[in-house]
Amino acid sequence: MFLHDPLVVSSDPASTSYNSPILSADRLPDNLKITAIGRLGMIRQGWPYFDGWPFPERWVQLDGLGIHYVDEGYGGRPVVMIHGNPAWSYMWRKLIPSVSSSHRALALDLMGFGKSDKPNPTLHDFPHHARIVSDFIQSLGLRNIVLILHDWGAPFALQYVVRNPQNVAGLIIMNTFLTTDFRVPPNVASKITPSIIKDSAVHPENVSEETMKAYWAPFPDDESKRVYQSFAQMFPDSPFHPSFRPMKEIEQGVTHLSIPTLVLWGTGKAGAAYAERISKMIPGSTLSSLNAGHFVPEDDPDDVEELVLEFLKNHKL
Repeated sequence: MFLHDPLVVSSDPASTSYNSPILSADRLPDNLKITAIGRLGMIRQGWPYFDGWPFPERWVQLDGLGIHYVDEGYGGRPVVMIHGNPAWSYMWRKLIPSVSSSHRALALDLMGFGKSDKPNPTLHDFPHHARIVSDFIQSLGLRNIVLILHDWGAPFALQYVVRNPQNVAGLIIMNTFLTTDFRVPPNVASKITPSIIKDSAVHPENVSEETMKAYWAPFPDDESKRVYQSFAQMFPDSPFHPSFRPMKEIEQGVTHLSIPTLVLWGTGKAGAAYAERISKMIPGSTLSSLNAGHFVPEDDPDDVEELVLEFLKNHKL
């Protein structure tokens, strides 16, 4: 077992400088790289300032890893935003201020992504990521939450949802996959790098050069890039794959949910067929389509904000 490995040297995030600038997106200064003893081999790195990212860093220790998250607004229901591959909580920077005006807005970085610790890429599997998400919710004592989920963030979180539906008040699901038969074509899988965030956009003018620097920043060297590269192997291609059982649990479990759900889908390049399938799987869900690519919050942030706030208001969440 790799959990709570006693050999791991885990430095206290509070004692680590995260604000030191990095010189470029392809080089991590040696003094900002921490290699731990044991199998997690964690890496932390310095960060430049990014436009539109004024949020203070917050940290929680889960499974021996420092998990970074944003926590803004304290007067209302927790709304937890979870990104997918190869993004990080930066994706939610335009949505966090509007949500936090009436809710507690949280956005975490999955392990290996964003500012969170980067363990050995061999430890990136469905059960570990899903456990981190579940432990995050429980460790912060979050109750009656709304989840806003994108890409891999959805299945990781939905395992928690189908096991703990009584603690989930609402769901917003964007461009994801919830079935065991979902496949990514090899020619697409090989192109899943941060560049796809702009390349897949219907409105690429909405994704600036500065935005792309922010998305590349967590992956300054070949070792860190292995994180997003490993996700191509996480799709369950047989009943014996480690992802198959949890995906099957989700595929069957969501059909029994009675939680207000918005399926918010960018159909500009992929079409609506899979979105319609997902919506039909979840009882009582509403499907809203936008003329946007896969990374909807970047491609069409204004409409995403409007639909999210409308959903929260209409369901009194």
